Amino acid sequence: MQAGTKGAELVKFFFALSEPIRLEIIRALLSAKELCVCQIVQAFGLSQPKVSFHMRVLREADLVLWKRRGRWVYYRLNLENPMLRAVLPFIEEGMEVSKIQKIA
Repeated sequence: MQAGTKGAELVKFFFALSEPIRLEIIRALLSAKELCVCQIVQAFGLSQPKVSFHMRVLREADLVLWKRRGRWVYYRLNLENPMLRAVLPFIEEGMEVSKIQKIA
């Protein structure tokens, strides 16, 4: 893999984790294993377009996988992603972004 490609992956990864609501969605996917967009909309009180935007960011960072069933799209964490596995303990603990920044 070329250095530029790896750098672009890192930018997408950290951008995806930079928004607190996306961290909360990841935490929800950790406990639920799989959620449809409608469940995320209901759980977080966000509009469907806003949830779709956040899920697209997570998908483009390779943090979630998706599957369409009928008219619904279901998401689950991409546990094959080594970068995601590295940060999951921090996300699982419910650490705030500011605490993660202090550790780094």
